Amino acid sequence: MFRHFLEPNIKCSIRDSSHRLQFAKNDLRFVHCIILIGRLTSPLLLKEKKVYWWTQLKLFMKLIKNILAVLVPLTLFSGTTFSQTKEELKKKYENSSIDEELKKKMATEYIFPDSLILPPLHYINSYYILDSAVNDFHSISIDVIVQDDIPDHYSFYISPFNISLNNMPLYCGIQSSGGGISVKTGKEEEIKFNGIFSRWFERTKKALKTTGYYASSDAEGDFISVRNTVGWHKGSYRITLKKEGYIAGKTIPDTINPKETYFSWGDYEHSWITMYVEDLSTKKVVNVGSLAFPGKKIQMKKYITSFLEQYKYFIDFAQRPRDLEGLNVIRYDKLPNVTIIQKNLRINGKLVKLEKVPTYHNRTHNPEQSKVAGEIPILSKDSYNPATGELTLETGVFVAWPPKKEDGK
Repeated sequence: MFRHFLEPNIKCSIRDSSHRLQFAKNDLRFVHCIILIGRLTSPLLLKEKKVYWWTQLKLFMKLIKNILAVLVPLTLFSGTTFSQTKEELKKKYENSSIDEELKKKMATEYIFPDSLILPPLHYINSYYILDSAVNDFHSISIDVIVQDDIPDHYSFYISPFNISLNNMPLYCGIQSSGGGISVKTGKEEEIKFNGIFSRWFERTKKALKTTGYYASSDAEGDFISVRNTVGWHKGSYRITLKKEGYIAGKTIPDTINPKETYFSWGDYEHSWITMYVEDLSTKKVVNVGSLAFPGKKIQMKKYITSFLEQYKYFIDFAQRPRDLEGLNVIRYDKLPNVTIIQKNLRINGKLVKLEKVPTYHNRTHNPEQSKVAGEIPILSKDSYNPATGELTLETGVFVAWPPKKEDGK
């Protein structure tokens, strides 16, 4: 996940949606192998005038492209592992960070075509900035109105809460596709239209509870996660994080270095934070799962970041349509149009009223995007009504080409 916990004038780093970033890297490796095979074999096939077989090869490459679309959610958590000890994990972050670890994993020598947006892309990052930190956190909730149907082929993430609890970063929201290990079967499975809740700097399964699915991985920095089927679509939903449980243990000193609480399950007291998704039309409530955070009293930092993201397609914004072999491509003017309204933000049950909610477009993207020639077009809109507290976000709509950079700037 990217650094959603800083002031909006600080440039975002690359932590955003890194379980999808890791898939993008694996995807690119596989795709490049297929393309290489095609480029090596096609001259031989054409030389022998075996046009029929060349046609078959092209069909095969298109088949691989379609297979990748199916494999996306099933490979998101291929990094799930529990091999490192607590001491090794703590040492890993003594002189490092989630961002730095992610950069190492995502580094590649691939040469990308120009005018292409690599997945994942945050169309929008919005910042709810409170007057001060919440020193005794019990709950946070927001209503999310999805005004459009999400196509089954589209991987779309609505994440209203990217916050920090007792210095532990987390994010949560609803996704149109994902994956995780089933608590019933012990196998990785695809989860359509699910709820997801993840926190960083922990890896033990003992620090999570769910009736659905889970993950523990280093694919995006070291994190644990719970997720469950929600079945959300066009409609109105309330997403809630709630403190509801305590695990006794050693009291955490007020003066402790936050890094000493990394990977601290079993060393200090913890509190359970649970995520719920309620369908406001049917009143059905889904318990997505719970994650343990160090400490008995929970403090929430003053910055809340929301984002909307697509994490499947390579978005082609070249002047003319083209055939990009093996890549799961969608044209920028063919993106699904999805509008979201967020309102009724409440912390500890109290309505939060803000005069403004700054929003930025295309601010967070794949760390390899800098290798791609061409400035990314703006594909989203935003508006905020301080009287009602409604934040309206529209994605998949062409707004403008970015201003051209002057030479030397």
